[in-house]
Amino acid sequence: MLRPTPPLLSVSAFTLVGMLALTGCGAGAAPGEGDQAQERTRTVEVANGTVEIPASPERIAVLWRPTLAAVTGLGHEVVGTMGTPGSDDQGLAPFLPEDVDGGALTLVTNSPAEDDVNLEALAGTEPDLIIGVSTQMGGQAEMVDSLEAIAPTVLLEWEGTGSWRGHLEEVAEVLDARPQAQGALADYESAVEQARSEIEAAGVDPAEAELSLVRLQDAGEIRLETPASFPGQIVDDLGFARPDTQAETEGDTDFLPRSYENLEQGDGDVMFVLVGSGYPDAPQTFGKGVWSGLNAVRQERVYRVDHDFWGAANYHSAHRIIDDVTAALTGQVDPAV
Repeated sequence: MLRPTPPLLSVSAFTLVGMLALTGCGAGAAPGEGDQAQERTRTVEVANGTVEIPASPERIAVLWRPTLAAVTGLGHEVVGTMGTPGSDDQGLAPFLPEDVDGGALTLVTNSPAEDDVNLEALAGTEPDLIIGVSTQMGGQAEMVDSLEAIAPTVLLEWEGTGSWRGHLEEVAEVLDARPQAQGALADYESAVEQARSEIEAAGVDPAEAELSLVRLQDAGEIRLETPASFPGQIVDDLGFARPDTQAETEGDTDFLPRSYENLEQGDGDVMFVLVGSGYPDAPQTFGKGVWSGLNAVRQERVYRVDHDFWGAANYHSAHRIIDDVTAALTGQVDPAV
């Protein structure tokens, strides 16, 4: 029996407004002061307490890559950020609009780890605001005093993959950019609705098509992305059914680690194989060996996509997932078989 296409998941605007209290606290120039005008400031209530920040920051450093996506997506420039030293694009492409050159940003990191900040490099960018993160693993909470010695520092909570939806709103509260964030949320909902229309017009009913997400971790392991994962949440917003083997998480992860001997658990009506920079030797096509017995392979419904984007947990990359799924299911790209 056909199942109706589920409605779009509602992305509530500013559900976390109460978390961040904003008040102007700087007065303008006193009569006769001219160029001696005192800079306006605001206070914000964030994970590391009450912080006074510039009302209009111009040199922002961000210490969490989803925050980089949020700050640049809201129209602000960034002077320094965390990245992947030595990579061609510093690992920043999945977190930046296409018109922003990630290679031009100063990396303030020794490694991609969020607690491995190069304080000297950070100070060299001369930021007037630092936006960091407080995670379940710590983030920059342990070094906040050192960060505040460089510039006013705010830490935002990140409690897991699902935090990507509210993170944009939290950053917008800090930067006093609520209208821009509302526009970004509306753009996302519009993109989902448009994708659904195009996919259904191509003869695919998302509610009836079981869409499988399989990440190639290395030569010996695959990971089945569950609905709790970032790409799982996007395809859920698009209304797709998921295979029973990928319907629930195990433990604290949002993926299911499996050996290649269990590849049949990655089968589906349509299969997206996620390959990222962490596994550069992954095959370009999937039709031989253990892959050959999969229904999705026999039906030529297997598509290779970039996990660097599909795993990035931000609205910029969410649009990339929507575009990739739409292109595959409307015949705009060839299957990887």
